[in-house]
This record gives sequence, structure tokens and C-alpha cells, in this order.
Amino acid sequence: MHAHHWKTTAAACALSMLAACGGGDDPAPGPTQTAIGTISSFGSLVVNGVRFDDTAASITMDDSAGTRDRLRVGMVVQVRGRINANGTGVANTIRYNDCVQGPITAMNQVQNTVTVLGQTVLVDDDTVFDGVTQRDMNSFAIGDQVEVSCLPDPANNRLRATRMERQGLFQNGVSELEVKGTVSNLDAAAGTCTIDGLTVNFSGIAAGSRPAGLANGMTVEVGGSNFANGILTADRLRDRDRDRISYPDGDGLEVEGYVADFVSIANFTVAGQAVNAANAVIRNGTAADIRNGLKVEAEGVMTNNVLVASVLVVKLQASVHVESGLQAKDAALGTLTMLGRALKLTADTVLRDRLASADQPAIITLASLNPADRLEVNAYEDAAGDLIATRVERTAADSLVVVKGPADAKVPTTQLTLAGFGVTTGANSRYRDLSGALVDAATFYAAVAVPPAVPTMVRARGVVASLATNVVDATRDVGTTGELEIGED
Repeated sequence: MHAHHWKTTAAACALSMLAACGGGDDPAPGPTQTAIGTISSFGSLVVNGVRFDDTAASITMDDSAGTRDRLRVGMVVQVRGRINANGTGVANTIRYNDCVQGPITAMNQVQNTVTVLGQTVLVDDDTVFDGVTQRDMNSFAIGDQVEVSCLPDPANNRLRATRMERQGLFQNGVSELEVKGTVSNLDAAAGTCTIDGLTVNFSGIAAGSRPAGLANGMTVEVGGSNFANGILTADRLRDRDRDRISYPDGDGLEVEGYVADFVSIANFTVAGQAVNAANAVIRNGTAADIRNGLKVEAEGVMTNNVLVASVLVVKLQASVHVESGLQAKDAALGTLTMLGRALKLTADTVLRDRLASADQPAIITLASLNPADRLEVNAYEDAAGDLIATRVERTAADSLVVVKGPADAKVPTTQLTLAGFGVTTGANSRYRDLSGALVDAATFYAAVAVPPAVPTMVRARGVVASLATNVVDATRDVGTTGELEIGED
């Protein structure tokens, strides 16, 4: 069975968003398959749009035995098992390793980055936040201890956070520290090196407990609990190159990540895996679009340690954000309607219930959502003009409505259209420019570009003016005035 066939089957099955897909008869076993990607939902484990039965899977988390109840939406995992004829999967093993764990030492609100153990971590609208009250960087501060799951973006020298959990305040000598990266500036005699910009002192580790053949360019994992003056004092050092799995020829593999080492469409890497997509069907783009730093999912078969892709999916970045009540849903079409617009769910849509506790994450499906449930949805607009949801979260009831998206049209000082959503403005509206400073209506509208120019991203906050028109009234919100702010993509 070719990779693109089972993925299409799984996608069709997932549109129902039922707790289990293809559940009655035991499906016929399929080929060995490995999926590397972000957990998007539970019920059974959903990774890269495939629903895996994980009831009998062996689970490893940070090199120790793990359990199903410790897995979370947003974690990047490696699932190895088989794909059934109906497109579902059966997981034999599930492996999770965080990218970095340690204190936040710097924050850049403009660039949406934090620095953890010398690593630049980018957060975006699709990052899942845990251990905090708000779903943005405002809930974090310098000195917070965090654990980050990520997709590395080596072409831009940063980690793209898929999940970031606050674990309290960093306590030197107590809090767990862990980082993975490439060794440079090695001084074996002194027991020091640099890991992607972080100075590491491993002199306290006995020579026999250090990786054999430790050298510059080796990928390692460093752990400890002492971090002072920019130096991590390590009590363990592990060779990660030896942990790489060698996939036999003919094994199926799908990997989510960011393009790096791009030479041509037949020669690049994704998450460190060599990929040849010369004959792949490319979705959401063309071969000319493939470049370093682009998020993709490559699916195919292994040949001589190269993933020969039959399908290459360009993972479009969410540019639309909506917070409002659910008006309607269509299980057959796999859509939600909010503020009069339909948003399509796919097999890759992340589903999360923020009303549940962190220790007991609830299973959320299209079937479990009810009219008037308050949802926060991230989406992108495809070539056909449809909104494709990348993430859906159920949140506490609130009459506040938020819409963020590219400006489609404007009537200065009175009306905006953002990604197809209507917004009214007036004398009681507050306006902010890109820096967050308050400006008057004329200045704000002058700064908002609409097609044929590159549209400006705008965030509007208010209430629903009318259920009949579904227009956002940004002249008021809950107990105060409405607000509009120019933002970045």
C-alpha cells in the first residue's frame, strides 16, 4: 500500500471525528510504518492525521518508561507500527523526547521568542501552552522553568515550539535541565564544549561514562540541574547519533518538520531525514515553493536511507484566529460554523479541551461539541478561499469575540473585513499600531492595506453585533470599549 493511499483513507475516516475510526471488525494488518510528528488528538493517538490504536504500545518518554496518560496534545512523537487497510494504524512503540527543558533567560515579545539554555524557541499561534492561564507568551516570564516540545528549524537556527509547559520557577540545583544539540568547541581535557551556543561543563562526568568518540559535530543530549553564569554543569552526556533509527528498505515513513539542507527537490532534509521528492505529489504548493525553513510533511518509502516521497504536503501557517461561540456543525462535511463562516476540519486539525485539567485531558471531537460552546480556532485560507482549521480548542463561556486575519476590505473609520469576517468600528473603538501604541482612527485606517496590496494583519475584539449579520462590533466588548490592533503575520 502506498503512503499516499493510506493517508487519504485516514483523512476521509478522520473527518467524522468520532472517538474511533473503523472500529468494528479487526482491520487487515498493513506494512510497517513510522510516523514522526505532532500529537493532534486523542481517543486513539492521532499523529500526522493517522489514528493509531495505542492500547498495547510500548511508550518511552525521555528515555524512561512512560504511560499513555502522560502524553499530551502538541508533543512531537515517533510512532512505529503498521497501517491497516482502512487507513487507521496500530502503534507498537511510541517515543517522546523533549527538545529543551530549563529556565527562560530572555524573551522577545516582538519576535515571539524565548531563550532556554541558549536555544532560541519560537512560539506561534499553533503552539500548545500548558501550565499557564493564557495561551500566549504573556503567561511566561524570565526565570520560569519550561519544557518545550518542538520541530527544529535548523535553517533559521531556532526551535519551533509545538508545546511549551510552565513547570513553576527555576530552582538551581533542583530543577531538571536538558538540552540536545551539536557539539562544538570541544576541549576533552578540560571537560567543556558548546552545544548550539550553550557552554557545557562535563568535567564531573567520568571518562568511562562519556560517549565513546566524543567529537565536534556529534549530536548529544546533556542533562543536569545546575545552571549559573550561562554555564550548564552536566551530570550526564549521551550520544544521540547512536539513537537514530535505521529504516529498512521498503519501510513506510512519514515525517513532519522544517526543510533544511535544500539543494533541490530531490535532495533536502526534514527533521534530519534525507528526502527525495522529485516524483512526489505536492499539496498546497509546487516544487518551486520548497525551500529551507518551510514546514512540510513528507510521506513515502525508505530506499538506501533516503525517504523517497510519494506525497509532500506543505503545512500552511495559520493566519486567521477566531474566538466565538459555535453556531453549527456538519459531521458529514467536517465543518464548524462560527460568525457565519464555515471552518473545515482535517485529519491534522489539533483538537483540545481547555476546560479539562492538565492531568486529565478530555477527548474532544466534532461529535462532542455543542452549539454555543465557546471555541478558539486557528486557521488558514486555502487557494479555494476556504478556511482550514489547524487547531480547535474549547474554552470557558465568554461573550467576548475576537477575530484576527488579513484585511480584505475597509471603509475608513467605520468598517473592516478580516478574512471574510465583518467588523464595525466607531468613536468608542480603541486603535493600536504595530508597536501597540494607541492611535486615532484615521492613522489606524491609513496603515491598513487591503488587496491588491499585501493585506495587513489586524486583530479585532468586541461582541457580536447581530446574530443575523454575524458582524463583530468592535465599538464595545465586555464592560468596556472594543479594540483593534495591527499585528504581524
